[in-house]
Amino acid sequence: MILGILVINENYKDEIVSFLRAAVNKGHKVNIFMMDKGCLLSKDPDFTFLKDMNGVSISLCDLNRRQLKIRNEDIPDGIICGSQYNNAQMIHESDKVIVF
Repeated sequence: MILGILVINENYKDEIVSFLRAAVNKGHKVNIFMMDKGCLLSKDPDFTFLKDMNGVSISLCDLNRRQLKIRNEDIPDGIICGSQYNNAQMIHESDKVIVF
């Protein structure tokens, strides 16, 4: 199963990490898209390590990143700075989507 996680604020980091670990341990692929204040997690190493897990893909809305004054060089390699197209693609490819 492919799971999509839409992250729209930074308040649920621990829940997202726990959910993602459980999903990956069960063999699911997970696509994460961060937008709005969810982009703030792109600077948090306690969240960004998820990009290195097998079967996990992370992208974010570059427009929101810029609005939040997050510098491009602060985004770790492996996290895609994209657009709402990436969000639409995640939703289209996912069997289930959860929003945090």
